Amino acid sequence: MLPYREHLEDRLHGTVPFVTVNYRRTAGLMVAGHWHPCCELLFVFGGAAEQEVDGQHFPLCAGDTLLIASGAVHATRSVEEDCYIGVMAFLHPRPLPTIHLASGECPGMERIFSRIQEEFTLRRPAYETVTQGLLLQALGLLERHGAPLHPASVQNGEGRRIEEYIRVNLTSSLSLRSVADFAGYSPAYLSRRFPALMGMPFKQYVDRMKLQAARGLLADGLTAGETAFALGYDTPSSFCRAFKRMSGQTPSAYQAAQKMDTTG
Repeated sequence: MLPYREHLEDRLHGTVPFVTVNYRRTAGLMVAGHWHPCCELLFVFGGAAEQEVDGQHFPLCAGDTLLIASGAVHATRSVEEDCYIGVMAFLHPRPLPTIHLASGECPGMERIFSRIQEEFTLRRPAYETVTQGLLLQALGLLERHGAPLHPASVQNGEGRRIEEYIRVNLTSSLSLRSVADFAGYSPAYLSRRFPALMGMPFKQYVDRMKLQAARGLLADGLTAGETAFALGYDTPSSFCRAFKRMSGQTPSAYQAAQKMDTTG
């Protein structure tokens, strides 16, 4: 399944520029791959999960805190029968990187998240102001004690607009000209400007995005041919060559490794 765009920002309005959600699931997929223009803050109250952010997989344990940058593709899978994660989505005036804070590094985080859950559940007078203050405390502790996972991610508004356009149109005939038309530039100008905006040349950036999407589709059980068709490659062989060039293994080898990981 390809990542989808979640329109969380439609729920952020007025004096409440944030939403909270609680996930409590048995072992298995909690949230499929998606992205949105909001930042997302997670705290694991109990259990353990596997997190994916922009193609990077890592464990989340009880007591861990994770800040996911706006625009990052992310998914969560519970690896225990009882996993409880508190989630807060919010808009922020400046770009924030993805930051992980391991359990035990800052004991005060659980207290802050418990207060956030309490304030948002009871909705006592001025709960919006109190919750915003708690959110700022959590962000300050994350930036002070946490470890950024993606320091080179897109950190500007124009770049995030282009990034979202590419993600939405990843299965169609993407070209430098179509992206330039969207951005309001000539293809030649965008080609020169693209590395400064996105951290790498246009083709390399699109190839990287397609590799991330291909891994998800192959993990879902699609064949190399089906994945090639879904991502707009001319032929399955051209997709297989591109996948091996970027990942160092063939699509079939990648699927075999995924099965080995799943079965233990």
